[in-house]
Amino acid sequence: MNTDSILSEIKNSNHYYLAKAISILENKSYGYKEILDKIYPIKNSSIKIGITGAPGSGKSSLTNKLIDRFIKKDKKIGVLAVDPSSPITGGALLGDRLRMIGHSNSDNVFIRSLASRGSLGGLSSSIFEIIDLMDFAGFDILLIETVGVGQSEIDIVNIADIVLMLLTPSSGDEIQMFKAGIVEIADIFVINKTDLGNAERKEMEIRNYFSLTDIEPIISKISAKNNIGIDKLIKKIYDFYSNNKDYINNKKNKLKKQFILKLIIDKVNDYLNLEIDLEDLIRQGYDPIQIRDIIIKGLNNE
Repeated sequence: MNTDSILSEIKNSNHYYLAKAISILENKSYGYKEILDKIYPIKNSSIKIGITGAPGSGKSSLTNKLIDRFIKKDKKIGVLAVDPSSPITGGALLGDRLRMIGHSNSDNVFIRSLASRGSLGGLSSSIFEIIDLMDFAGFDILLIETVGVGQSEIDIVNIADIVLMLLTPSSGDEIQMFKAGIVEIADIFVINKTDLGNAERKEMEIRNYFSLTDIEPIISKISAKNNIGIDKLIKKIYDFYSNNKDYINNKKNKLKKQFILKLIIDKVNDYLNLEIDLEDLIRQGYDPIQIRDIIIKGLNNE
C-alpha cells in the first residue's frame, strides 16, 4: 500500500495503519520521509496531556481513569506510553498496553507503547514526529505517559500542553528529590493514593516549596484506585488549557523551532560528522540563535 493510501486509512481511524506508520517513523524505515512530507501542515488541535512522576506513583492507573472519563465525553483518545529500554539489549517490556488492555479494543482509543531507546528525558527520540502523526489522525486528547526515571525526565515539558506530575503521600519528601529540575515543569500537581492518608501534608510540602515565588501551584488530590477526584482533576485540566492559551502557544512555537533545528543539525552531522548534541545544548539552556552560531563555528572549523 502506498503512502497516500496509508494516510487516508489513518484519517478514517484505521488503527492498524496508524500503528504501521508509527513503526515506520520510530524505526526511520522506508517511507519515513514521505509520510512526514505529506502530513503537514497540521492543525495541532488535540490537547496533549503529559503524565510524569516517580515509578509506582500510579501513572498508568491515572491514565486508565482519564481514558474512562474522556470516552464518556465522546472524545477520540490517543495514548503514548514510553517504557524504559534496557541499556544492555536495547529492548523494552512495553507493558503499559497490558495494564490498559480493557481499552485496547475501543474504536475511540489508540494505545501505543514506545521504547525510550536510551533517549534522555524519559521520552522516545521519535516522539515529536509520532505526536505530529497522531495530531494528523485527529485525536481530541493525547495522553503521553513517560518512563518515570528521575530528574532527567524533563523533556515532557517540550511536547505536552499540560504536564501532570504525580506524587504520593507516603514516599517521603519527594519535593526535595525532584526540585533540581522536574518540579518546575509541572502545570498541575496530582497527589495520588490519597486513601493512604497524609495527602494534606504532601500538599503543604508543595505549597511551601513555592511560597517564596510568585507561582500559585495547582494541586489536585485523587485516588485512582478508588476512583476519587478524577472529575475534579479533568476540570482543572480544561480550566488550565482555556486560561493559558498564550503560554501553550508559545511553548508550541518554541518546540517547532527546536524541532527544525534538530532536523538541520541531524543533516549537518550526517554530512560533516560534527557530532553536535542538540538535546544536550537545549538542556543546558542555549537558545536557537546560540545553537546556530555553534553550528556555524563547527562548519568553519571543518
